[in-house]
Amino acid sequence: MARILLAEPDPAIREFIAGILAEFGHDVMTSANTIEAGVWIATSPFDVLITDLMLRSEQGVDLSRDCAALGIRTITLTGREYLADQGDAALPLSLLEKPFRFSDLQRVLDAVQAPPPAASIPHQTSNAA
Repeated sequence: MARILLAEPDPAIREFIAGILAEFGHDVMTSANTIEAGVWIATSPFDVLITDLMLRSEQGVDLSRDCAALGIRTITLTGREYLADQGDAALPLSLLEKPFRFSDLQRVLDAVQAPPPAASIPHQTSNAA
């Protein structure tokens, strides 16, 4: 299973999601803000970041993009709707809208953990005599 960093500002929601993820068999580290998340990023490897879009006054989407730039797969949770003028560029790659079912979260986790498709290697035959 995955090592997950969960960044969620609401303590009740954070502990609830972390508990469910742990029941799914994942190793979960938690943070309440981008500062705590940054400490985890600097000190402990993990496979997936799950972050709320809004981490109090900080932008969770920035944390998602920073982790994605480091090659860390990210899932961004939100209870807010995007405005039309934000455009597709504002959307994180993996967005899960609240409320969600935990089966939806597991499905998204499975998708972000899946290895990228292997490049096809042409079949070579040997003409050795």
